[in-house]
Amino acid sequence: MIRREQILESAFNAFTSRGIKEVKMEDIAASLKISKKTLYEFFGSKKELLVQCLEYKFPQLLEKNSKIIKCMPNPLTALVFCAVENIRFWSSFSDKFISEAERMPELSDYRISVKNELDGHSSKLLGGCVAEGYLEEENSKRLVSVFMDNLRNFDEFKNPEVFPSQLCFSIVITILGGLCTKKGKMILDELKNNYS
Repeated sequence: MIRREQILESAFNAFTSRGIKEVKMEDIAASLKISKKTLYEFFGSKKELLVQCLEYKFPQLLEKNSKIIKCMPNPLTALVFCAVENIRFWSSFSDKFISEAERMPELSDYRISVKNELDGHSSKLLGGCVAEGYLEEENSKRLVSVFMDNLRNFDEFKNPEVFPSQLCFSIVITILGGLCTKKGKMILDELKNNYS
């Protein structure tokens, strides 16, 4: 018997890789080897399915970030591993999906609330990095824009597959390496040695 979570996972992958308009309910049903009627018993419309996919997946990312923050020995290490998770998650969103989703008012409020929660995690980590001497305060204020600018330079690696963890790790370490204090660079070197 098909489970709701299986449908949400499959639909999320289809929407984010191919775009919202291109994916039909028939496509999702066929990929799961169920009838379209069965799919409509779970979700009344494609729009409802899309919204529920996001409401299912975004909390998973937020929960992963929370767990990382709680279990890492310092805020810089937590920042590195949260960034890796976030890059892996967002790299699965095709430009086509993002463009189409931005034009859907029903997703606007939800997207803003997720962004605000992720920003809250980042602020907490950046504040901890400054307080513990891993990052200069001026660098913490620049970090997000520098980080995003540098990620655009890695856009050629983007493909329908999620970024491999090792590539994400290398990207994050490289970018943070230019912003950390000497103490922070020691942590990054240790992470490189342990995880590369």
